[in-house]
This record gives sequence, C-alpha cells and structure tokens, in this order.
Amino acid sequence: MTTAYDKLNAALENAGVSKTIYSFTMPETEAAVDRVIDGGVQKDIVLSALQEAFSSANTMLTNEQLAEMINAKLYEARESFRSNYREAWTQKQDAMHEEFFATWKNWTSPIIEANWDDFPYMYPTSGASEALREAIYSYGNKARIAGETPVIHTFIGEYEGFGAYADAAGIKVVTHSRENWRDAVKNIGQNEQFYISQPSAIDGCVWDEFDDFADALNTQQPSAQLMLDVTYVGCVGKDFTVNANHDNIPAVIFSLSKPCGAYYHRVGGMLSKEAYPGLFGNKWFKNLLALNLGTEMMKTYGVQELPRKYAPIQQQALDEANNKLGFTLQATDVYHLGVMKPRDDASELEKYLTRGSDGQELVRVCLTPTMAHIVDPKLSNIVRARPHEGIKP
Repeated sequence: MTTAYDKLNAALENAGVSKTIYSFTMPETEAAVDRVIDGGVQKDIVLSALQEAFSSANTMLTNEQLAEMINAKLYEARESFRSNYREAWTQKQDAMHEEFFATWKNWTSPIIEANWDDFPYMYPTSGASEALREAIYSYGNKARIAGETPVIHTFIGEYEGFGAYADAAGIKVVTHSRENWRDAVKNIGQNEQFYISQPSAIDGCVWDEFDDFADALNTQQPSAQLMLDVTYVGCVGKDFTVNANHDNIPAVIFSLSKPCGAYYHRVGGMLSKEAYPGLFGNKWFKNLLALNLGTEMMKTYGVQELPRKYAPIQQQALDEANNKLGFTLQATDVYHLGVMKPRDDASELEKYLTRGSDGQELVRVCLTPTMAHIVDPKLSNIVRARPHEGIKP
C-alpha cells in the first residue's frame, strides 16, 4: 500500500529540493575542519617532513623510516589541537570563546551596525537553537514570576523554531502578517517579545522595512523587546546593513550553520545587554572544536565571499529545479534558497513546499541538495521527507 509519506518521497526524489533548509557543507568547510585538527595544511606538513628527510644527500631512509618521520611531523602539528582539551583545572579553556566572538564581531562589521559595548554578555551556544530556547524560556519564567502572561510574537512564515520553543514552554504565540506590520505593532502588549530574523527566513531576503518596524514598535510599545536573529548574515553576497542599535533590541543571536556549512558542528552564540543565568555555564560547557572551526572559517573568508562564490551554483540549481518541476523559482538573497508565488493549479508537491497563510503564501525551497551534487557529483541529491510528513491522497 502506497502511503502519503511514500508519495511525498517519490515526488521529492525527482525534485532535488527540500522544504527544510539544509546546511551546505562546502569544500571550504571540510578543508577548515582539517586545518583546525591538523594544526595547518596537511600537505605543507608532509612537505616539510620530506624536505627534512632529503636535506642531506647522504641520508638514505627506508620507507618505514620515512613513514615514521612524516607521522611524527603530523603528530607534532596536532599538538595544539590536543592541548585545547587538557588541564581543565588550570581554567585555560574558560576564555577560549572570546577570540571566537571578537572574530565574529569583526567578520560581521561590514554588515551589522552595533555598539557591542552595550552587549557585554557573550554566550557560546549550540547553534542559534540553544540561545533562542534559553531566551524564550527565560522570558516566560520572568513574566510568570512578575504575575504576567508571557506572549511571543512573530511574522507568518518566520523561522519555525520561534514558535516551537514557545509552544514547548507553554507560551502563547501570536503571528502577524509582515505586509501589515504597521497594524501588528499596535497589537503587541506591554513587556511582550517579538522574534525576527534579518535577513529573513520568510523569503530568504533582506527585509528593507526592518528599521522602520523596529522604530515603530519602540514608539508604540517601548517595553516590548525585539529579539534579533541574524543567522543568515554570512549567507548574502550583496551589500546591506543590519542595525542592531535600536533601543528595543536586548539580544543578538546567531549561528554559523548556514553561513559556514557547519550545521552538525553546532557553532553559534548570543550577545546580550543583560545576563542570562541559564547560559552562564557555557563558559565551561562549550564545543572547542566548533568554536575553532568558526574562527578559522571567519578568518579565512569574508562575510560576503562564499555567497558570492556560490551564487552561480545557486542559479544552476534553480534552473535545474525549474526545468524538472515546471516552476518559476527566483534566487533569494540567501544563497541556499529559491522562491516563487504559488500557482492557481499547484501540484501536491508545490502545496507541500508552500509556507505562510492569509494571503502570505510563498513557495520556498532549499537548493542545498542540488547545489552539493553539482559541486561534488558523488553526493546524493535525493531528498527524503521527515517521517511525519506526507502528500495527502
């Protein structure tokens, strides 16, 4: 018997696109992982060993001796990586996240406008998800202690995690039409929070009215907090700015999952104006490899460099998807995605790929499976649905 799940997988196998936004693990990502672990470029380390071995014309080494010399050089080069995890009682690891944050601030400086002195608290987190979850849970607890009912607001079609974490904490979630944001700010209560991504997860593009929205919200409801998620900074090649200096922004949350292709390394952080006690322990409970990988990627590539490099691959993937599906997808600012307005005669697959409601519907697809396959044809571009998903008969 063919199930709804089977039907969806059959449709996705030919599409090479997904509804879920997947991280694009680039060759640059894997090379950076190697450099972090190896203590440099492995080829250069081996070359140094060979030059040393053959520096004397009278030196005759057996293959085994030569292999031992190369292995010793590789082992020596990895010593700094191994040392990161030793001698915790010296507390040398406590400050290891500080270079990561300093690098991130510098890396994002062409885009993010912020007086970081106003954000003295820096928490390394497991991607953006840990930071968002703690921010939402902390808000809910504080509101209830104060005898208030916590309410979180967001736009229709925004990052699903905002609402999911709030639901898990028993916090009411109110969604608004971004097109009618001027009406939305009138319906946000005292001390409530609004979660937003910029560039936007709604359509993968920089939202040009972000500053106007932030100002209007602050004017209409000065006690409301605008929680800013900048996870897609580093995924956009064009010039733009994100203003984090608005008075109603108490925290900036980010991840390098999408910008650096590091989803399963869980590289992220939060900078905040006030302390989040639930994250205090992260000065110890942090992933040193992830932080070093993020630092290496940001020091090697500019914040717009990789999106500009892979823009042609994004377009090639779009062309393939449009040819296969009869779609008219257009490239988004974020280089993983393509979007289009849904058609009146939409197929079941197109309906599945459509997000939003109340006149805000948008077909948004992730191109990562096809992009990865274009870059390395050995990688599969067959997309599998989540077990709970399916196309209705």
